Amino acid sequence: MFHLLVDMLERVGFLIALAFVFSRSRWMRGYMSYGGDGTYPWRFVLFFSLYAMLGTYSGVTVTDYSYRPAPWIGEISPASAIANSRSVGVVIAGLLGGPWIGLLVGGLAGLHRYSLGGFVAVACMIAPLLQGLLGGLCRRPLRKRLRRASSSAIRLAFLTGLLAELLQMGLILLIARPWHDALTLVSLIGGPQTLANSIGVALFFVLYQTIESEEDRIGTEHARKALHIADLTMPLWRLPFDRAVEEVARTLNEETKAVGASFLKGSSELAHQGRKTAYFIDLPLETQNRTTLGAFRLFYERVRELSPSRRLMLRTLAGLMSQQYAFVEAERQAQLLADAEIRSLQAQMNPHFLFNVLNTVKSFIRTKPDEARTLVTQLSRFLRTNMKNSSRTLITIREELELVTSYLSLTQARLGDQLQLVTEIDERAVERLLPPFTIQPLVENAILHGTRNSGRPGLIRIRIREQGGEVEVSVEDNGSGMPLHGERSGGEEHAGMALDNIAQRLGYHYGTEEPLEIRSEPGRGTLVRFRIPAPPEPSKPAARRLG
Repeated sequence: MFHLLVDMLERVGFLIALAFVFSRSRWMRGYMSYGGDGTYPWRFVLFFSLYAMLGTYSGVTVTDYSYRPAPWIGEISPASAIANSRSVGVVIAGLLGGPWIGLLVGGLAGLHRYSLGGFVAVACMIAPLLQGLLGGLCRRPLRKRLRRASSSAIRLAFLTGLLAELLQMGLILLIARPWHDALTLVSLIGGPQTLANSIGVALFFVLYQTIESEEDRIGTEHARKALHIADLTMPLWRLPFDRAVEEVARTLNEETKAVGASFLKGSSELAHQGRKTAYFIDLPLETQNRTTLGAFRLFYERVRELSPSRRLMLRTLAGLMSQQYAFVEAERQAQLLADAEIRSLQAQMNPHFLFNVLNTVKSFIRTKPDEARTLVTQLSRFLRTNMKNSSRTLITIREELELVTSYLSLTQARLGDQLQLVTEIDERAVERLLPPFTIQPLVENAILHGTRNSGRPGLIRIRIREQGGEVEVSVEDNGSGMPLHGERSGGEEHAGMALDNIAQRLGYHYGTEEPLEIRSEPGRGTLVRFRIPAPPEPSKPAARRLG
């Protein structure tokens, strides 16, 4: 029995040494690391089924109450059996993959053992199924112990292997006939095989913990690397966008193990460093509302250079860069919003505007006291809404229209029949979000810079409609028009700056390159239009696979 134990330990040692060699290859390590929640379970099943079959082939033949060591087992006689390490692969598959994976591996290993024959073939076909199921049932407590990196995980693995072997010995006694031969076989191989295979399962998880520790160390290094690269790219986002992505691509090419890096926006390549290969991974750059602006593409010499931990690092880095871009753009948009607020307040709170409103109120006090009170109320509401919206990033179209309504009420009271307003509002669209001070400055421009000097009553048309999830907003006047290019007068310069401000904020929130559509004809009027895209469906960002 002692000699059999030594032989069994040698075979278990061979299997563990083979697992160690496989673990040095990242390609093979992927086949060993399904863990019950991976993407490719079948390769895990294939690996451990072959591993279990190898345990059968490398066993020793037991016959005539003795055993004969052999380097390889091909076929055995009806009166013979095999002292083997098959259960090592089956139990490990269950412990790592769960009950269903354990059953699959056990079923394949059992069918293979049955094909070799012997008087215990049926018992040895059923035993791996139950052993795989046993390992799967012990998976949850084992994973809890592995997360704590405790030696109790090794003890649990040993105990599971021990119970699995005792289960097999019990099935041999229960099923194999003649019973006397089965009892003799169990008394000969039971102790050595049970002890050796239990040690084998425990040793595999010693190796597994070593692999996990190595992955954690690599992951820590990659996390440190990602933070270092993020620290380098943070100030670059304050540059103009085209220059920023060019500098970030250069940094990625220098700091990662990529042989080339580029930035793609749609079908256009805005920047490229290094050289291109057939193997690449894309790191998407997203805005705060998850709109994809483009992607950095990193090129690699070989597919194997992108290990799972490196892919995770690159996905993390993509998220960090998206957050950096969103942070810098949020600062920029806050400044733009502050500028818009200041320009709006300057335009509305200048003495000319207030004098006009107050003079209108004064003239109405005696002749139209009710309208005078209404104007005061509208002025108060206008200023209050203005102040409330200035502290928000997005508001509803309904809230923006309240500001427009107050502003037009104050203006129409002064202009009277010289200003007509036509609105076409789709009620389905009024709860959609847009940046504050977006529609009101367009109306203000239409009144101040569009209808003056036209020689006819001013007409302002506001149209908001929803179609296919997209909302279209347009402000049109029948004024004298405005120059789209070239020199502008002081008033036209103010209008142009307001339009630029609105365009930048719309571009940031909706990711469009030219968000404002402006049509103007001298003597016929101006149309300014923009679109609010349909809200994106919730989705998980993910880097593209190598291809």
